[in-house]
Amino acid sequence: MPATQMKPYLTMRVGGPARGIYIPRQIRGLREFILLCKRDKVALLPLGNGSNIIVPDKGTRKIFVKLSAPFFKSKAVCENSITCGAGLGLNEFCNIAEEHGLGGAEFLVGIPGTIGGAIIQNAGVHQREISDIIEQIRCVDRSGRLISLSPRQAGLEYRFSHMKNLIIVSATFGLKRCKRLIVRNRINRYIKERLLTQDYTAPSAGCIFKNPETNSISAGELIDRCGLKGIRIGGAMVSRRHANFIINKSNATAKDVLELIQLIKKEVEAKEGIVLKQEVEVVS
Repeated sequence: MPATQMKPYLTMRVGGPARGIYIPRQIRGLREFILLCKRDKVALLPLGNGSNIIVPDKGTRKIFVKLSAPFFKSKAVCENSITCGAGLGLNEFCNIAEEHGLGGAEFLVGIPGTIGGAIIQNAGVHQREISDIIEQIRCVDRSGRLISLSPRQAGLEYRFSHMKNLIIVSATFGLKRCKRLIVRNRINRYIKERLLTQDYTAPSAGCIFKNPETNSISAGELIDRCGLKGIRIGGAMVSRRHANFIINKSNATAKDVLELIQLIKKEVEAKEGIVLKQEVEVVS
């Protein structure tokens, strides 16, 4: 498998090559590939939309598994539940729910990820998380076995899960009957809020840091209070619109981004006495 440049696959558009990217067509191919990599002692990482991930400039010897084939974007609606593949985008998932008069998933609209990636990170906004609506998760483990988990078994916590050694293939969500117009209005409200508060002017990985769990002040507010908006290292800059975003302002390198992350951590700890924890994952 040839090395693959990862920049085009990551929303931050920084970093070096990976050992490769594998795109299975079906679950069978995925299971066979997992067993092959286990035999050869090759590390695998699931790759959704490429947000919340930074690959170092030197690259990584790991292989990414991207579930972008049609099989992994399938969807089925049954009464008040939606079952869909891990490769389905969150915006499309929200649109499907709206089309069928199902409410409760609107808060996910605008998050630049896939179902699988959102579950791994337990993505969410405004005190809502994707774990709130999950009924069942189906995964393949590193022995090639297909297993099903409840949200509790998956260990879904704030921006965290205990599923790092699993590859999610699909999930079922429980929603509530609601008038389509109400669902659409909620979706439009979330989209409007995101456009007003988040920075889409340059590539980014979304929020860099988790909000402190023991403090009512968000990570973005803490960074802003430290006067760090607009500060830059190389081509990486702290967004002037949303302080918890680092944007690729001008051909940034992963080194630029990682140094800026460390600078932010140091300043916030020194001035606010709070140690920020990263939400974005740095691939070793």
